Amino acid sequence: MTDDEILEAIRGSHASALVPGRLGGHDVHLSTFRIGGKAPLTTVFRIRDGRLTLLRAADGSYREDLAVALLDAADRAPGRLGDVVHVQPLDLDGLALDRVVVYLPVQAYRGRPELSAATVRVVPAHRSEVRPGESRDEFEETTGKSMRLPVDEWARSPRPRAAVRLLDDWPGGPLARTRRAFPQAAEHVFTRTAPGLARGIRLEATDVRGHRLVVSRTWDRLTGTLILSTDGTVHPVDIPISAPWATLSPIFSGDPVDPRALAAPSHPDIAEDLLEFTYETADRGWASVPLPTTLESCLTRLRGQILRTPGNFGVFYSRSGAIVQVRRCPEDEPPLWLETPYPDVGHSLGRHVTVEEAERLITILAREDRSAVPELDDLTTVTWS
Repeated sequence: MTDDEILEAIRGSHASALVPGRLGGHDVHLSTFRIGGKAPLTTVFRIRDGRLTLLRAADGSYREDLAVALLDAADRAPGRLGDVVHVQPLDLDGLALDRVVVYLPVQAYRGRPELSAATVRVVPAHRSEVRPGESRDEFEETTGKSMRLPVDEWARSPRPRAAVRLLDDWPGGPLARTRRAFPQAAEHVFTRTAPGLARGIRLEATDVRGHRLVVSRTWDRLTGTLILSTDGTVHPVDIPISAPWATLSPIFSGDPVDPRALAAPSHPDIAEDLLEFTYETADRGWASVPLPTTLESCLTRLRGQILRTPGNFGVFYSRSGAIVQVRRCPEDEPPLWLETPYPDVGHSLGRHVTVEEAERLITILAREDRSAVPELDDLTTVTWS
């Protein structure tokens, strides 16, 4: 396409007027578009030698000095961009983002393949969000459905990225085991997913530098290893699940890593009311691998989940392995059957209980790390064979 054809194509694709202007040493056209009372979207078009360099600044985040820096970076990029992203340093006062990413988007304009083919996208990013030399497909996956990285918000805070995959099957879990790692927001992984890992499930997370972290949950702690890409050294990880992101964020934020901080001292009072829990319900799903959860959550699940339908059951485990299990009885029986299993002798002890009795026994399990079922009157021995 010629420069005039590109300009006409842009005018036909944008509702707002194009205003000629100059940014640094660059002749440009600018468009400002506002929907309702929202902050404006500013778009910068530079057309030169049959090429459109495209910048977008959403939510009123446009800065002229940043626009100039992005256009200058586009001029320093290779003449043939290919299918990889090109990353350059960026240093502007008051800006949290410190990288410029230049690439050929797969589709800049829907339904206009000739205009898309002539377009170069230039976006600000953070060193924790992009891997130099990665494919444009991988970067666009990160900015799209995987992380929804808002690259057009120039005033935003960094959103560190991790390539994440499970190394073990997690039946009924929120993540599936995959051969390929997928980009995710690292903070979400280590504030939501990792602290809730089922027992024995390993999670792998790799930052954009190649530092590889593998962790699993050991009761109230995340344990595992970190392999540094710089020298291949392996460092132990042993931190509380209560706030892992505070310890792990330097890995994924692109900061220097102090391996000594990855083995934090134990604080036994952190998980005072923690239990592990499995369940199977006819109407609220199932979890066959023990999940960590608080006593409060267990009691909520008992009333709101286990009690809903006859046949629903839940199994509660304490730190030392003591077990209390509860089953919703048929409608013509007392509401709950509660028991403690004894696998070594092949039987369990239990009886029908009220909801209040079940709550008391689950509370003892969490706070005293023992089953109080043998202390109940009128127990029944259920032989398994």
